[in-house]
Amino acid sequence: MTTKQTTLPNGLRIVTTDLADALSVTANIFVGTGSRYENWDTNGGVSHFLEHLLFKGSAKYPTAEAINLAVDEVGGFNNAYTSEDVTTYYIKVPAAHGELALDILADMIKAPVLDPAEIDRERDVIIEEMNVWRDDPARFVATLMPELIFPDNPLGRDIIGSETIIRSVTPKTIRDYLVTHYRPGNLVVSVAGRVDHDAVVKQLTATLGELEAGETEPPQRVANGPSEVLSSAHVKETAQAHFIISSRAYAYDDNRDAAAKVMAAILGRGMSSRLFSTVRERLGLAYGIYADVSNYVDTGLFTLYAGVTIEKSEQAVTAVLAELEKIRLEPVSEAELAKAKRQLRSGLEMSLESNAAIADRLGAQLILLGRTKSLEDTLAELEAVTVAQVQAAAAEILAPAALRMAIIAPEPEAAVRTFETLVTKETV
Repeated sequence: MTTKQTTLPNGLRIVTTDLADALSVTANIFVGTGSRYENWDTNGGVSHFLEHLLFKGSAKYPTAEAINLAVDEVGGFNNAYTSEDVTTYYIKVPAAHGELALDILADMIKAPVLDPAEIDRERDVIIEEMNVWRDDPARFVATLMPELIFPDNPLGRDIIGSETIIRSVTPKTIRDYLVTHYRPGNLVVSVAGRVDHDAVVKQLTATLGELEAGETEPPQRVANGPSEVLSSAHVKETAQAHFIISSRAYAYDDNRDAAAKVMAAILGRGMSSRLFSTVRERLGLAYGIYADVSNYVDTGLFTLYAGVTIEKSEQAVTAVLAELEKIRLEPVSEAELAKAKRQLRSGLEMSLESNAAIADRLGAQLILLGRTKSLEDTLAELEAVTVAQVQAAAAEILAPAALRMAIIAPEPEAAVRTFETLVTKETV
């Protein structure tokens, strides 16, 4: 595996990873913008809206059908995603058609059509995407949490935006957002598979090398603490009570993040984790339960999800909080530490068997950190984590005053009272 980087004179960064035995290639274009760069009242959801619209046609591929046909004819597939910090477009194709994938992506970025008629049609598609999330309580409950953890900040808003804005945002507002954020210095092209770095640089110099350079505004940094409101409840007729308990974690480049990830793995990664063993196996309260940590450029998010028996939601909340208290107050065992490290190491190594995952990992690192981090460095950070560091991360992230809960259930009030009583009691 050979990784190379080049920066064009206009600031466009290119990273390629050549996998000599690969039969395919994945090309990604990352844009350093996402929902946290938006103004909720005027353009909330525009990053995600643009993600849809760029696949609707470009100068060289003037319709969605033209883009889709070009990809389908060579047996490839295309997609995109929007997060809080980044928007990504990617196409995976057989190795012989890597140049085509880059050509399509570059033209989408450089010369999107943004036809007003297509924009209007896509409004309803995005509203239906919102409805899909709302109909799935296990996913929808996650959208209730960010405002509790990141109040008064765009990070606290839903990536997909509001229905009001999606129905009313103008083509000019959308194009202005693209012109402001889709600048070459805010773009990274990441390609992995059977790829020739020099050929990629030559092609992108021809297609994107003349994009005009320009500065972009950084996102609004997280300043204040979590909301004074401890919980958010949504009443819905469901077969389970779905709840999330969250708190702030650490940024991408924080040296405490590896310990936080180990802590989350001990709590809720796999069927031998503490939460699974206690809440599902011993108490029989849940089918699905897990814990994880995600990162942003300046902060992070600890998330614990459980789908539990409605009648026993109070018991489940109590059991979960007891596990959080235990890992916060008592050092984990060396055996648990070693197991969590192996889980995280194996998960990362196995995920990188895909050239799509390699392109995504390196492109995201370059756009968000300004550099790439080798697998060896990441694994070394993980292996260096100690029992004391795990407990220190738990003490900070899982402090009762830091915890917030979101829940969807037919009658969520009792579970909410239980949560608020317990975290308030511990805080006092």
